[in-house]
Amino acid sequence: MRSPAEKGSANSSRIKIISFIAVIVVAFLMRMLSYASLTADGGITFTGYDEFYHMRRILYTVSSFPHILNFDTYINYPYGFEIGWPPLFDLLGALLAIILGGGHPDMHTVEFAGALLPVLLGVLTLIPVYMVATSVFDRKTGLLGAFIFAVLPAHVYISRFGAVDHHVAEVLLSTAAYAFFILALKLAGESKLSLNSLKNIASDKKLLNPLVFAAASGLFFSLLVFTWVGAPALISFVVLYALVQATLDLKAGKGSDYLFVCSAVTLFATLLFTIPLSAGAARPGLEMSAMYLSWFQVVYVLILLAGLFFLWGFSAYVSKKGMDWKYYPGVLILVFGSGLLFLRLFSVEYYAFVIEGLRFFSGKGEYIGTISEAVPLFLTSQGKFTLSSVIGSFGLSFLTALAGFFLFSLELKGEKLKPEGVFFLVWTLFYAYLALSQRRFTYLFAINISILTAYIMWVLMDSLDFGKEIKKLVKSGKKTENNSESTFKTGQKTVSRTKSKSKARHVAESRSTDEGSDYFKLVSGVALIGLVFVPSIWLGAAFSKDAVSIGPEWEDSLKWLEASTPATSYYLEPSETPEYGVLSWWDYGNWIVYVGKRPVVANNFQTGVDDSARFFITDSEEEAKTIVEKLNVKYVITDTLMAEGKFSAIAEIAGKNIGDYYEVKTTNENTGLTTVATPKQALLQSEIYKLHKLDGTSLGNFRLIHESTINSTENESSKIDTVKIFEYVPGATLTGTASPNQAVMATLELSSNTGRKFTYQKGEMADENGSFEITVPYSTENTGNGVHATSAYSLTAGDNSTIATIQVTENDILDGNIIKVKNS
Repeated sequence: MRSPAEKGSANSSRIKIISFIAVIVVAFLMRMLSYASLTADGGITFTGYDEFYHMRRILYTVSSFPHILNFDTYINYPYGFEIGWPPLFDLLGALLAIILGGGHPDMHTVEFAGALLPVLLGVLTLIPVYMVATSVFDRKTGLLGAFIFAVLPAHVYISRFGAVDHHVAEVLLSTAAYAFFILALKLAGESKLSLNSLKNIASDKKLLNPLVFAAASGLFFSLLVFTWVGAPALISFVVLYALVQATLDLKAGKGSDYLFVCSAVTLFATLLFTIPLSAGAARPGLEMSAMYLSWFQVVYVLILLAGLFFLWGFSAYVSKKGMDWKYYPGVLILVFGSGLLFLRLFSVEYYAFVIEGLRFFSGKGEYIGTISEAVPLFLTSQGKFTLSSVIGSFGLSFLTALAGFFLFSLELKGEKLKPEGVFFLVWTLFYAYLALSQRRFTYLFAINISILTAYIMWVLMDSLDFGKEIKKLVKSGKKTENNSESTFKTGQKTVSRTKSKSKARHVAESRSTDEGSDYFKLVSGVALIGLVFVPSIWLGAAFSKDAVSIGPEWEDSLKWLEASTPATSYYLEPSETPEYGVLSWWDYGNWIVYVGKRPVVANNFQTGVDDSARFFITDSEEEAKTIVEKLNVKYVITDTLMAEGKFSAIAEIAGKNIGDYYEVKTTNENTGLTTVATPKQALLQSEIYKLHKLDGTSLGNFRLIHESTINSTENESSKIDTVKIFEYVPGATLTGTASPNQAVMATLELSSNTGRKFTYQKGEMADENGSFEITVPYSTENTGNGVHATSAYSLTAGDNSTIATIQVTENDILDGNIIKVKNS
């Protein structure tokens, strides 16, 4: 039979297992809350923007498994574009679809698998979170940290149903790599791992464990390389930590063999596992690029290994010579600076890569400023201080984690200054820097926030004796029964001194457990739990329920585009150039490719963005025509945001000053300071304004062919988004004569597909001989329920005197015919 201690241990283990399963269930349910909103129309839609391109790759991979889409002629039209995303995430999505579909999944199964994948990866991340927290702190912190992570908005946001993006895989793989590295460090310290002890590895199996965990860390790092182009930065952290830990060891007079052995094994394993991945994606001529899977990743890890061995050797030298520990970081910083100078002098390309890499992770870069998720955590896109992002990402956990960080920093002294604790502390600072520089990296920082919050919560709960108070409260219901029993027992005669002492002890214990609960402590503990969990759960649920990013206006318009415009070829074989392209702002490119199934000039990779910006900002129709003809564009899609909120980004990328288009004034009103932006003439002359706000009036080669049937409005002050699709056509040219130098105006009444009435007008000046030419884009034939004319063209000259009434056929428009006007 098992002893009471063994039974207690078994029960405790069983409770922890059940608790962790409960955390997994909570995490899964939180991430599945978006299911209802994303499947409301019977199909499946997705969150965000990049998610739609991931689905395109998953769809392609299912049809060509295991081959991945690396070059796509449907983006950066007509040139095509090489995709920089490593393929692991999309391969997993395709594999899941094939499994769920029994080898031959239909479209719905593929989309369901893609939407479900982030949920599964998000739930799996709980395991390395628990491993890290348990290794650095203890099991109860691990369990609570996993629970907090399960509901933290920053991670729920990227791992909810429909969030088909590789960010969730980044978190899983990087956290797993760091978790195994921490375990390796911890076991290396416990087993006194050193270079000399490795000679006894055959007889002492304990020495093998840290090496196995270090190799496992390298495996996950290599999988991270196969998932995200930013992986080298997270791998570099191992060397950065080694520098910090070696410095601390030198200061404390300890050896660092355990540190460098674990780090070297991790990097070497990363190298071994990365080589076949890079070889499979080798670029022509052994070209190396940080933006694609190439030999660059292999060379980079080799450089890290070389740097690590240099740190190791210099650490041993400083220790052997008995030098002051301050020489170690000082000399290394000097060497790093000298290395940058060497690169600048002898390899401008690699120097530029290092600088651009640092600028990217600092939130700097050519187009970074136009990406809302790349702005600093505490700033708006306009550079104003805000707390909305940090609260939206972490609820109130950011504050508790901050307190936990400072308390943990203070505790890391003397014997408590263990390598795993130092690693976690430096890791937290590293991720804090990333998140503060670019708010999108809050999903990485969520790991540290969760664990630190759990740590400080247990410190506070223990100080409140919250567990004991809960037990008192639970047992208080038995108080009357216990008191009666106690009274009965004290009335009995004692038989022996031993029994009397035993009974007295029992009575004392009974009184102790029956003391009243401290309600101040109970309320304080419950309030602490509520402050951490309630905001997080509420925000996480809000993110999930309001998950749809593509508005009904865009979805309606893109489905119309797919059904009502000529189909383009090679959608699932995008190695050949399709027949024509679609021009819109880059934000919407992935939607157009996946939902509308049409090639785009600009998409969310910022491809084609310069041409797109120049087209929408120009005040010259001739320049606009030159751009669309160069790019073989047939359709242009606009929305209200492009003509308003997104216009500043369009102007910035086009190299223009937003002040040339808006007069911005700040006025003091009753409600406080109000910023008012008044459009200038330059805005009214821009192509985007003429197209979207004026329905293309005054333009001779662009005609409105569809506007979103949902929320279409003529109210210019309305904040509701409207999507409009224009077709580029040769147009019919009306020629005739009027008085010399007289203004001639062509006017046509139209009705849109929504029934909205609008007027098209285009005017020209007759030359000195009285000749004029006016190119118009609309026919007067009624082509059905779409945008159509409700009148003939009316040609007026001078003071609205009618020259002629003209009928124009669709063939005239499409063939670019010249129509001679005979005066009435």
